Amino acid sequence: MKTLYEIEEVERHCLTLAQLSHCTRMEEPLIIELVETEVLCPVRDDRAGYLFHPDDLSRLSRAARLMQEFELTPVGLALVFELLDELRTYR
Repeated sequence: MKTLYEIEEVERHCLTLAQLSHCTRMEEPLIIELVETEVLCPVRDDRAGYLFHPDDLSRLSRAARLMQEFELTPVGLALVFELLDELRTYR
């Protein structure tokens, strides 16, 4: 179990939903939909809002490219990421 210090240290480097939206130029409702389809998994999801790990920036950038290039819906994108994640585990 993580200590309070470790949790605070992780959260200090995280991005809010607004920050992630600003950095990626992706609308907040779409990011929320990607969380709901488990393309993104926030570090924290509570009344205070979502907090995202900095690595989610690159994942969201890939998601945006895939959605645009292949005209994927968030559900289709979730399937693609699930398959890509599985491939990574087997390598």
